[in-house]
Amino acid sequence: MNEDKFCERLKGCPIYAGYLKSNDVLSSAYKHKYCETENGKEICKRYQVAKIMGYCPEYILPNSQLPVEEIIKDEEKRKQSSFN
Repeated sequence: MNEDKFCERLKGCPIYAGYLKSNDVLSSAYKHKYCETENGKEICKRYQVAKIMGYCPEYILPNSQLPVEEIIKDEEKRKQSSFN
């Protein structure tokens, strides 16, 4: 496997680190499609959100149906409400 094609955010990604340990098949599928392919990050919502915000909330999956803008908006609201 050519590791040069791997996503550069692997080390901090909970999906790659085993967040879905209870479902090895799903975890392997995510890793292959989003983390270990040259174009995976172009379609990975986690990567897209982290690129804009500097991080991605742990609960976001690579194939989230939410648009990136909505994920960011929801996260900003969540952070604001935690300060109050």
